[in-house]
Amino acid sequence: MLKDNLTKALAPLNLEKVAEGDYAKTGYHLEVAALPAQLPDVAQAMLAADCFLESFTAVDLIEAFDLVYHFASFDELCRTAVHVPLGKKKGMPTISHIYPGADWYEREVFDLFGIHFFNHPNLKRLLLPEDADFHPLLKDFGASQGND
Repeated sequence: MLKDNLTKALAPLNLEKVAEGDYAKTGYHLEVAALPAQLPDVAQAMLAADCFLESFTAVDLIEAFDLVYHFASFDELCRTAVHVPLGKKKGMPTISHIYPGADWYEREVFDLFGIHFFNHPNLKRLLLPEDADFHPLLKDFGASQGND
């Protein structure tokens, strides 16, 4: 079973959490928590197990970010959620060299949240104008203007 193979493949990485998920409640078979520096190794393990990067986004928790990577498999129903805590004003290593499609996800997260991805081959704005000096999905966006 893919879930068991992934659990074994991720074990040597000494991750913060690798736990069985409740698919009926969360939609994930495996829940993983990793530090930013561990993410490329996690991505490499997922690729070795023939998983694809389904989606990636960030959540602004005001004091920090939670980066959420979703991996899945075409061969077997097995979805994995990888959570990466990231402090404000910190950067992340890119995984675009492992999953080329991550290039666009990382650009979107950079554009909307301002998170930088180290060694990204083309980290520039994707949706907003190049000269935009704001990141609209930050919780404090518009706060100084009194927008509620």
